[in-house]
Amino acid sequence: MGERYEFTEASSRKSKDPRFWRLLSMFLGIICLALLITVIVLATQRKENENMPSFPECNQASAGRVIDLTEPENPPIFHDLTRGEIEKIFNFMYMQKSLDIKQPSEASLGTNYIYSMELILPEKKDAFQSNTNRKSLVTVFHGARPTPVVTEYCVELTTQLQFCGPPRSIHFSFRPITMHEYFVLMYTAYSQAIGMISDILSESFHGTLWECGNTCIGVESVSIFSAVVAGVEGENYRGIWLPFLQLIEPKHLHPVDFAILVTINGTSPKTDSVWYNGQRFESLQDFRDKWDKNQVTKLNVEYPKMRTHDDVVKENYQRPPMEIEPDGKRYSIKDQTVTSDNWKFSFGISPTHGPQLYNIRYKDDLIVYELGLQEVCVFYSSTEPFGMFANTFDSIVMIGRYVKTLVPGVDCPSHATFIDATFMSETSNTPVTNKKAICVFEHNTGSPLRRHHAPTENPSGYYEGAPNVVLILRVIATLANYDYLFDFIFYQNGVIETKVTASGIIASSYKSAGPKYGFQVNEQALGTLHNHFFNFKVDLDIGGPQNSYSTYNVEVDEVPNNFSKANSPSNWFQEKIVKVDYATEREAAYKFDFNKPKYHVFYNENNLDKYGNPRAYRLLPKGLAKKVMPDGVGNEPGAPWMRYQMAVTQRKESEPYSSSKYASFDGENRTVNFQDFIGDENIRNEDLVAWVTLGVHHIPRTEDLPIMPTPGTEMSFLLLPFNYFPEDPSVGIGDNIRLQYDSRDSPLKIMAQSKTNDLTCKPPKTYSVEDLTKDPDVFIERPK
Repeated sequence: MGERYEFTEASSRKSKDPRFWRLLSMFLGIICLALLITVIVLATQRKENENMPSFPECNQASAGRVIDLTEPENPPIFHDLTRGEIEKIFNFMYMQKSLDIKQPSEASLGTNYIYSMELILPEKKDAFQSNTNRKSLVTVFHGARPTPVVTEYCVELTTQLQFCGPPRSIHFSFRPITMHEYFVLMYTAYSQAIGMISDILSESFHGTLWECGNTCIGVESVSIFSAVVAGVEGENYRGIWLPFLQLIEPKHLHPVDFAILVTINGTSPKTDSVWYNGQRFESLQDFRDKWDKNQVTKLNVEYPKMRTHDDVVKENYQRPPMEIEPDGKRYSIKDQTVTSDNWKFSFGISPTHGPQLYNIRYKDDLIVYELGLQEVCVFYSSTEPFGMFANTFDSIVMIGRYVKTLVPGVDCPSHATFIDATFMSETSNTPVTNKKAICVFEHNTGSPLRRHHAPTENPSGYYEGAPNVVLILRVIATLANYDYLFDFIFYQNGVIETKVTASGIIASSYKSAGPKYGFQVNEQALGTLHNHFFNFKVDLDIGGPQNSYSTYNVEVDEVPNNFSKANSPSNWFQEKIVKVDYATEREAAYKFDFNKPKYHVFYNENNLDKYGNPRAYRLLPKGLAKKVMPDGVGNEPGAPWMRYQMAVTQRKESEPYSSSKYASFDGENRTVNFQDFIGDENIRNEDLVAWVTLGVHHIPRTEDLPIMPTPGTEMSFLLLPFNYFPEDPSVGIGDNIRLQYDSRDSPLKIMAQSKTNDLTCKPPKTYSVEDLTKDPDVFIERPK
């Protein structure tokens, strides 16, 4: 109480001091002035806002444009399997009691279960007939049979579903790796390693396999060790190397030079050989015994610290440029078909092979009947078994299933149309939808499609040009550590470009693998040498299905120089065109030769322009790499298409794809042998397919960390009209601009759709990164 009394007394004395009142008056005056200023500012801003024009929102689709992403009740012939169709196929297959197919919740390696479903294209002659029925390929793993087998069933999607044709049997050991098998492999390796060598792993790598907290070690990717590579053909052999990593981001860059080989005979897995610090052991027990006898050179790999991400995003930084569509979208999408002013095509995602395009037309002319990815192969090199035998055929994991959600503003522009992809998954008895896995958008490349400035040309000089605005369909597949961007680019002058760009995380070996195979890129990882090869099917129909293939070779032309005044003039050297026609598939198997430049052209011999030129399309490869491995060794025969930059074959219904989901294991008896496609059959005036291979060799560098940048990884091929049109078909498009004088004294005349870039409307709200937070589990699954 005494303290309170003293405070009150002091306050009373101060209140009688005139200086106190002067200070209080000054303080209140400052507050009043601040309030007055605030009122004036707010009133001024309100008046300015009232005077500002109010812009309406720009149309999201202009007149005649439709963006309809709903699934059709009666899908057209090229449409992916719909949710309704997948559900009907599930019910139909479960009704076949003799097949004894289990639900995904009951499935295991030793049961019968559905692995995949995908669309079967109709025969080409029936594709545009109104009464053509859709069909599906249903792959079933019959693990419960006395002799397990993979069976492919054709199911016709009529009102009452029915089988179409006899089923096809595939050797059980050739099957792709499934989620059920992956878990069994992990359980087998982990449980035995925990029981026998957990102390060794903890001592060597400062982590554990189980209940590991923030110091986990484990397996992320695997390397196939097929019977052909293992030298045990005919023994129902199936081997898989499991390389262990320190499981800290990014996992693929923290190898520890320890791996276990697991083999599976039928449906029963067991551990086999072990690799540790450059030494091979016959088994886990052999490794344990030699360790206890001090016969093993020990490793001591410190567990790395978790990288912080404070440097990933710079706060308060200016936003990057953004594209807008001021007059709405200039294309339509309905039933997986895109239509613009000049282009029309259908698209889909094959669960096995990835993105596919069909019925590509320019100004109503059919140019390409089918254009699609077939296979992705990546072959590594190293001293340790994971890198040495990492010869990956990505169809083993079903490329299309890994086409995942796209991030707006990074993966695709925010103004793009984002489209879902629906599949059947082996772990679900209902269809699975990958949200926003495909995007379609227009893009101004920032460079002219064409331009010319002719200020002195009669009668008045002129400038004419057009911006290069392209229509793009894009998907991105994340296949283990790599991300592949697949772009199908449609130019306004009738050109189609198919482009692949690589990003992601490099795979690595432990640093002891040595400089012969790569450079050390962090404290423990060697970025190992590898290659990427991509194969595409291009079914061209130029002026009809009957096409021929020729090259226009550029060769030396030596002619007399009759214009020289020398007594003995030297000959003149220049270039000339030499047309070479190809009669058979074998003749047309193309391997790039830098000494023999040439144009590759496809045409209908009966479809000529008024000058007698074949109305053709040229195929221009721009992403070539030589396969340096010898033919016929190791896993190379699984992808013989890598031997050629392009092969031209007669189209056959029996050769729909150049690879299969069995390619990783079926070396003993190839399910699809592309080399057999190339024979002595005629390719003059026939329905032709060009099989195009893109590739790149990759020697990783430190700048590929943590995530590999895309510049320098692009590969593409183009289809360009070659005397197909009387002139550039983009002349007259709405984006053109021409500047000229009508007379000597006239003002500059501007011929353009729009003479100003001013906006008279607000662009609509676009899809943004923030929108991902509404359903984040669809994009990134939460840790279990």
